[in-house]
This record gives sequence, structure tokens and C-alpha cells, in this order.
Amino acid sequence: MLRHSAALLIALALGGHAGAQTRDRAPLPELLRQAGAATSTGAPDLAGLDASPTRDQQLPFFRAVMAAPLDAPYRAGVWGDSFKAAAGSPHALVTRAGALTGARLRRPIDFGMPAIEARLRAAPDPLAAALAWMALTQAGAGWVPVLPDRAQLPDPLRYELARVLAAMAQSHEFLQRAFERFPPGVTPQLLRRQAFEGQLGPFETPDYRQLLPLVEREAVIGGMLDLVGAVERLQRFVKSEAALPSVDWSLQTPFGWILVDTTGRNNRRRLKNPLLVLDVGGDDEYEFLAPDDTHRMSVLLDHRGNDRYATAAPGADPSSATLGYGILWDTQGDDRYEGTAQAQASALFGAALLVDGGGSNRFVASSRSQAHAVGGLAVLLSGGGDDEFTSQTYSQATGGPQGVAVLVDTGGNDRYALNNTPLVRPSPQLADRNTSMGQGAGYGMRGDFFDGRSLAGGIGLLLDLGGNDRYEAQVFAQGVGYYEGLGVLLDDGGDDRFESAWYAMGSAAHYAAGVLLARGNGNDVYRSSHEMALGAATDLSVGVFVDEGGNDDYTVGQLSLGVGHANSTGVFVDGAGDDSYTVMSTDCRALGAAYQHAWGDARETLPNLGLFMDLGGIDSYPAHCTRAANNARWSGPRVWPLLDLASEAAAGIDGEWPLPFALRLLTRP
Repeated sequence: MLRHSAALLIALALGGHAGAQTRDRAPLPELLRQAGAATSTGAPDLAGLDASPTRDQQLPFFRAVMAAPLDAPYRAGVWGDSFKAAAGSPHALVTRAGALTGARLRRPIDFGMPAIEARLRAAPDPLAAALAWMALTQAGAGWVPVLPDRAQLPDPLRYELARVLAAMAQSHEFLQRAFERFPPGVTPQLLRRQAFEGQLGPFETPDYRQLLPLVEREAVIGGMLDLVGAVERLQRFVKSEAALPSVDWSLQTPFGWILVDTTGRNNRRRLKNPLLVLDVGGDDEYEFLAPDDTHRMSVLLDHRGNDRYATAAPGADPSSATLGYGILWDTQGDDRYEGTAQAQASALFGAALLVDGGGSNRFVASSRSQAHAVGGLAVLLSGGGDDEFTSQTYSQATGGPQGVAVLVDTGGNDRYALNNTPLVRPSPQLADRNTSMGQGAGYGMRGDFFDGRSLAGGIGLLLDLGGNDRYEAQVFAQGVGYYEGLGVLLDDGGDDRFESAWYAMGSAAHYAAGVLLARGNGNDVYRSSHEMALGAATDLSVGVFVDEGGNDDYTVGQLSLGVGHANSTGVFVDGAGDDSYTVMSTDCRALGAAYQHAWGDARETLPNLGLFMDLGGIDSYPAHCTRAANNARWSGPRVWPLLDLASEAAAGIDGEWPLPFALRLLTRP
């Protein structure tokens, strides 16, 4: 079954059909004919993507959505269900996130461990053997630790800790392979300054943009999978042991601190360079200090208690990683995570994982956090409870160049906020609003206005599996793509509310793609104060929005609700329910329309498609939007009606119709 699932995911990423979209279902053929695009596949012109200097950086799933936008709801739904099925195993989640990078890599959860276990069991002391192995793989030659005896740290806990340390040693070898082609002078500070702070000089050397193609991503993913597998086993061991021995032991190593506390005390810790931390019981408070440049790997497992995790500097908490791996796993409790930048599952040339096993939690950061990745993987899993995610920019499932970021919340009434205060990254569209770039966002870097060194974007996927949720953002958010990136937001059920300003809710700009999929029959509210929202895209991009059912309320400014702009594809679908539409632009630039930025150039003949579908219920449309009505079909406005240009293809339909897209797998085991 695992092999078949992996094959399906690869097919979805690469664009292979799984059988769901090989036949059209009403009303799509009728709608395309109404738009004057009966033979269209729905794709914008892909010549620019094919000729892009970053063509080799474009991720497969992004390419699949661009090539077949009308298949995007099915593909996004299957990916969502794949992550949903894997939510019980972080190892499985990281495997699937790795597949989104295009890497074909499947490793069992215990890959390579039988040989490691044999070495450990043959040693007089498995703990000493594991640390000796770490000394060989890292800068620790000649170091001889003073270890507790077996009375102080007995088996089987001693052996399980040794097993994780040995896995860390093995994963470090993967890191060395992953970045072995990097030139001298590459440090975490340099990478953060260039990639996160935007302080990058023209043709600066080293340049993180030129380093991305040098990363061996299979090595990054393989080492992370092995490490996650080892920590997952340690977590199962800790949870299953009825009576762990009372241990309070710490050791400073050349590779960072080892701390083991199973006493159940309420601890207050200030940690710098944590290597392996295991804490069982107690309401604990952690403060993480700025790590050294050479610190590459951190694992923290906290079992039980209502805990607080605070970072004093970017990249300090164990679930962030720069040129390395980071894992923070809290098994249960109502926890609080407080970060600055690069926290709470944030990877910069590496892989990062944050797992919270349950409870009502609060995640607070400023930027590049809550599942954010550049040149690697970031996964955040929160299990149940009413959670709150708060940041300003580039957070909550944001995939930057060569990055895949996944945030999965398994239930509860959650709130996702990308706030406008403080104003830290003013948007070019609205100077008084932050550039959110989150809640399912994929972004690249346009170098054509700088020094020409562009970067294709990554993939950000936010999956919320239930509850009445609220999403608040400013500009670029909620299933959004920018410059060869793909953003996906999938919400499964509940009465949800989405608020944003510009470029949101299944939107994209500049050779990018965004998808918002709201499954179930919740009564949802969607508010966009300005434009480019709810199935809208501009400049050779794709924006797709599907709400499966419920009595929904939509309010937009303009250029929304199924609008293609500047040779793009915008698709809006509401599946059922009595819905209300408000359009604030007096000329009603919405509800199935296609517009060009300008006329008198070669783009006049390129495709531009806007489709609007409301497929059930008694709906309310604005009086000034005279084209739209219940049980009606309409064509979009045309500036040049006699020319029948492909760049003005648009239409809308309201009536009782089945969904033209499958939103889930059509078959089951």
C-alpha cells in the first residue's frame, strides 16, 4: 500500500492523470463554450515558464497545476488526503513533503537501524559508542566524555538515547554530503542576511541564489527521515513505559548539550546549542539562546505538561534549522511557542520539524516561521485543540525558493493571523499593509529588477482538518503563489472565515499558482477589501478557488470571483448552498471576467480565461452586476467583441449542476 501511495503522489506531482479528470462533467464544457474557449485546456501560455532561466528549479507539482488548472482541485484534494492519512506519523509527513520537492526517495522508518543497533549492542556501553561515533563524524576527535553509570542512567532508557545519538551521527554524514559543494565562507549568518533579511548585494559572493542548485536534496531528505524515524521511536518508548527511571543528567559535548530529566519537575532552562533534550513531566519553560555557527543539529522531546518555548534570536529554537536539522516534539498539553524570526519549523538549507501532540496551543512569531522553508523542508504538525497562530510575514506554510513547507492542524477551532502591526514589510500594493506571504504560499525571487539572478518559488501547503477556523491576512495569503511558486490552502469542514486585502484565497501573480479548497458544507465567510481574490490571477498565472457547499457570504473589491488578468487563468466554483455576493467596484469587475493590463502588443492573442460557477441554491448578486443572476449563464465583457480574442475568454453560470471536479480520490482500498 505504501508503494502504491508513493506512486500516486509522484504521478500527481509530475502531472500524470489518476483517472479523475479524463472526462468532462457539466457545466464545464458549456461554460467554456460560453466563454468562447471551447477547446481550451484552461492553461495559460507556458512558453515563458519553459524559457525561464530558472526552468530547472520549478517544482513538479507547480508545473502540473500550471499545465492543467482544471485538474488542480483534484490534485490538491488528493495531496491533502495523503497528508491527512499520514498525520499519525511525522516520519510519513516528512516523506510526503519530500515528494513535493520532486525527490523520489522512500525510506522505511527504521532504515539503516539494524546495523546501528548491532553496533550498539556489541559495545560495552551503547551510550559511549554512540558518542564516539558522533566524534568521528563531527569536530570532536579526541573528546572523551564522563558518562553516568548504569545505576544513574539504566537500560532500556540508556539504550534508546544511544540509538537516537547514533542516528544523529548518521544523519550528520548526510548533511556533509548535501552541502559538500558549497564554497568556503557560507555561514548561517550570511544565509539569513541574504535570504531572510534581504541584505544582498548585486553579484555578492557567496550568493545563496547560486548555492541552491548545489544542494543534494536527496541527502537532505534522507538524513532527516532517518533522524525523524529515530525520534519517533523514542517518543513511542517514552509514552509506552509505565515507569521510567528517575534521571537528571546533563552533558556538554562538542556538538551541543545533552539533557535528560525524567523527574517530572517544573524546569526553567536557558539553552544554547541543544543537541538532545528529553524532558518527561512538569510544566517547563525553555529559553533558547542564539546558536553557534557550527551548531547543525537539535532534537528536543518533551512529554506531558503545559510548556513554554521562547527564542531569543532567529534560528535559536530546536525546530529551526540552518545548514542542518531541527526537531521539537511536544507530546501533549496546552503549550505556548514564542519566537522572533526563523522559528517554529523553519528551514534554511536543511529540514525542520515541529510536532505538538495535542492541547490548545499558541504559536507566536514575527517572520519566516510556523512552517517556512528555503532550500529544504519544514513541517509543522499540531494535533487537535483550539490553536492560535500569529505572525507578521512569511509564515504559516510558506515555501520559498527550492523549499517545501507544510502545516497540518488535525482539528479544533483555530485562528491563523498574519497581522498588520507592527508594519515590518510594507506591501508594494498597499504601503500601510504587511506583505503576508503565508497561510499556504509559494514564492520565488524576481531578479530582473535587480541583477538578473532570479529564483523559482517553492510550495507552501496549509491543511486544516476540521473545526470553525478563522484566517486573517493582508497581502499575498491563503492559497497564493508568486513568481514560479505554488500556494495551497485546504480547509476540511466547519464554518470558517477568511479575511484579506489583496492577492488571496486562490490567487497568484507573475508565473505562479494559488489554490484554495474548502471542502465540506460549512457556512463560510470570505472578505477581500481590495482585489485579486477568490480564483483570480495575473501575469501568466493560475488562481483556483473551490467551496464545496454551505451558505456562504462573499465580499470583494474588484478583479475577483473567477477573473483572469494579463493572460492568466482564474477559476471560481461554489458547489452548493444559498450564497451572497457583494462586489464593491462600481463597474463589477468580477464574477467571470478576463481583462488585459494593456492593448497593442503580442499578448492580445495569448489565452486569458475567467470562469465563475455557482452550482446550487438561491443566490444573491449585486444589482449593479447585471450579467449575473440565478439560473443564468453569461459571457464576460469584451473590449474587442468582433475579434473573438482568446485573451478575453470569460463566462459565468448559476444553476443546479454537479461539481465539475473531483475533490477527493474516486476509489478507496
